[in-house]
Amino acid sequence: MKRPWVVLSAAFLSAGLVAGCATANSVKSAQASFEKAKAAGAEAKAPYEYYAAEAYLNQANHETNEGDNQQAAVFAKESETYSAKAIEKAGGGAK
Repeated sequence: MKRPWVVLSAAFLSAGLVAGCATANSVKSAQASFEKAKAAGAEAKAPYEYYAAEAYLNQANHETNEGDNQQAAVFAKESETYSAKAIEKAGGGAK
């Protein structure tokens, strides 16, 4: 009788750990994209996109610290989107 609950609990905990790792990876990816935008000079050349990416990244970090991994992943994705736009507008950085 106890066995189904043990298996169910283990599956639930494993899914939570995987979701947490995926969120951490998405936030790290967003941070890397933002750093590329910064290196490309997007702060001066594409300020709207640069600061939007920064704000979304900060919010993703905040949500991660609060434990809301689902919302953190949403904000990280938005940050990456704005970082990509900033890099494009900045001309891709120094050549």
